[in-house]
Formats: sequence, C-alpha cells, structure tokens
Amino acid sequence: SREQLDDGGFGLDEGATDAGLYATGPAVLAGAGTDLVTLVAKAPEPTVPPTTPPATGGPTTQPTTRPPGVGPDLKKGIAFLTSPANLHQGRYYRDNEKTGRADFGLTIDGAFALAATGHDDNALRTIVDFLEQGGKDGEGRSLHDWTGVGGTYALGGSMGKAAVLAQAVERDPRDFGGQDLIAGLADAVCEKPSTAPDRSCPAAGAYTYAPSVFAHSLGIIAQLRAGEEKAAKGPIAYLAGLQHGSGAWPSLIPATGDSEVDSTAMAAMTLDLVPGDAHAAAVDKALSWLASQQLADGGFPGASGNSVNSAGLAVQGLSLDAEKYDRQITKALKFLASQQNKDGGFNVAKEGQRGSDIRASAQAVGGATGVSFGTLTRSLKGTTPNPVPSSSTPAIVTPGDSAGGGGGIVNADGPGGGGGSLAS
Repeated sequence: SREQLDDGGFGLDEGATDAGLYATGPAVLAGAGTDLVTLVAKAPEPTVPPTTPPATGGPTTQPTTRPPGVGPDLKKGIAFLTSPANLHQGRYYRDNEKTGRADFGLTIDGAFALAATGHDDNALRTIVDFLEQGGKDGEGRSLHDWTGVGGTYALGGSMGKAAVLAQAVERDPRDFGGQDLIAGLADAVCEKPSTAPDRSCPAAGAYTYAPSVFAHSLGIIAQLRAGEEKAAKGPIAYLAGLQHGSGAWPSLIPATGDSEVDSTAMAAMTLDLVPGDAHAAAVDKALSWLASQQLADGGFPGASGNSVNSAGLAVQGLSLDAEKYDRQITKALKFLASQQNKDGGFNVAKEGQRGSDIRASAQAVGGATGVSFGTLTRSLKGTTPNPVPSSSTPAIVTPGDSAGGGGGIVNADGPGGGGGSLAS
C-alpha cells in the first residue's frame, strides 16, 4: 500500500513515480489474496449429478451446523479409514492379517462412516460392490458366509446390518449378494425360546443368533426401512420390553441387568423410526438417561473406560433431539476431537495405550455427524469403484492398533459374527 501512486497504479520499482501496467496487475491480485493460477483454473467437475446437498448424495438427516473446529476432523478420519494400510485392497478390513480373513462387520462399520460423511463416495462404492458382488476374502469367504442368510445358522444382527447398508446406499436388500435379507430377517424372528442345547432363540420376538441389543436393533431398522412394520412387530415389542425404568437398555441378550450407553443410543434410534407416537416417551426417557451419563470432559463410559465408541453413539442418539441436547452434543464432539490422532484415527478410550483403532475410528467419524442409522442415506450415482491395487501396501500398525479394533471394544457380533460390532 505504501507504493501505490495517486492514480491508483503501481511502479515497477520501489519509489517509482510513474505507474506501470505490468506492475499494477500482479499487485492488485496480491492485494486481493489470489493469483493468476487460481483465477484461470477450471473448476472441478462434480463426481455425481446434483442431488440433495451435499452434491454426492447427502444424508437424509443433516447434522446440526456447528462452528469450525468444534468436532473432530472427519476428512482426516476418512483418510485413516480408507488408507491402504487399513482397508485391504480398498475392499475390506481384515480380522487376520496373515490369512486375509475379513471382518465383515467392521467393514460395514467403515462403510457407514463413509456414507455418513460423503467424503469418499468412490471408496464407499468399492466396498459396497465388493460385498454385493460376492467378493471373497483371503480365506475364500464372502458376505453371506458371515450373515448366514438362508442357512441353518442365520444371524439376525448380521443380516440386519448388511440390509441397512444396502438401504443406506440405495441398493436392494431383497437382492443383495444374491440373497433376500428382508425375507431372511422375517424367518429369523423367534416364535418361542429355544431349549438347550439350542441357544438360537432367547425369547419370542428376538432374532436368531442376535446376541445383543445392538444386533437386535439393526434387524428392526432393516425391516422398518423395508416397509415391513408388521413383520417387525414382535422384535419391536421385545426391544421395548428390555428398557429399564431408568430409560437405559442392557447390552446383551438375554439381558443381564446392566445399563449401557451404546445399546441405549441404538435402541433409541430404532424406536424413533417406528411410525406413530407409541414409543415417543421411551425414546425421550432414553435420551434423558444418555445425557445423565456424560462425563465432565464430554465423554461417555463404556467397557473400555471413557470410550470413544460410546461417545460417537451417544452423539447419534442425542441428535434425535439435537436442539434440546445441543450442549451435551457439543461437549461430546470436543471430546472426540481430543481423542483424534495425527494419522486421523482415534484412540479406543481416553485411558490406556495411545494409538488409532479402526473400529473406534469408524464409530467416531460416523457418530460425529449425528445421523441416525435409521435415516442414513448416501447416493452412489455417478461414482466409480476403485481398481484393485497391483500390490497390497504393507500394513502399518500404529501403537495400540489391533487392525480389526480390539483394545477393550467388545465385539457384540458374538461368535461367528453377529450384527452389533459397534458395541463398546
């Protein structure tokens, strides 16, 4: 500004008395905070046709707008989840590094996080195509070796989880991977408790081999999103009957009398999806209990301590009434941000060994958006699956990382893998 002359121009040298055209142009650009490259660069073409914002297909439930920096860096979180060191060949997370055995439940957790944020729709498309097209892991297993749909040991939670993913990305859950997951769920509803040694059915209205409230809830969400309210009547009644007087839900099925943040958040999201107001009071009571469990630093208690996983799920649950619980949600988002590492991943909990964990990171990223599993939607129109890498990148495990996500997070899939692998 000291060198600008009375006529508005700039000289070629310091102290010049005559303005020059070639000097004035760059000076104006610099003053405007831009440059010639930026001005002439062609705007990137959108990757998908315009849809409900954001352009990549946006969730049907938009997260509450908050000031920048309040929550975790979701783009960095997605970069961690999709890094070659973690997402094997861009298609699945491994349960066993040596054999290449897939953790299909964890893989869907990662897909949920991608769908919630919309930060890498091509990566999401790649995972979904792999699962739907019968892609095989290092042991030759595909998705339905995990769900058990159509077989003797059909796992209600696994079928529900796979169906919710199909619904979230606008695929057909009645023909996903060559199987009808909605029919499978209807067949999996227990008519009565099974007798020992058969442990498939804990009670009437439960799903076969669904060992947790989380797994059970996924089955209901899938049925409701498919318009099967009548078929889900028994499971809905069973879930509602598990709620404690405090408003909380237990973790496991059969119930053990405990009260858990993760399960309560998930049950609230599920009953909130049921048409009508029959369960409105139960949902309100659940959210009030969730808010009462928040710790001073914004976190929430889980099996691993002050749990990242539980905080992410609590944000999703409390976001059912985001206006009322805005203060608690904001505190929880700040807590999640405090547990994010330089590589973009998240610790399992505030206590214990530091290091990014895939399972905790998936729930932290997806949960931070506040979007319920009941309404999660992401269009894949205009996306392209990523090619299989020519060679796999060597796994780089950060301190405390257990690839599939251990570190105190209880995998509620249960033996053989059920549905609720997010329970902490």
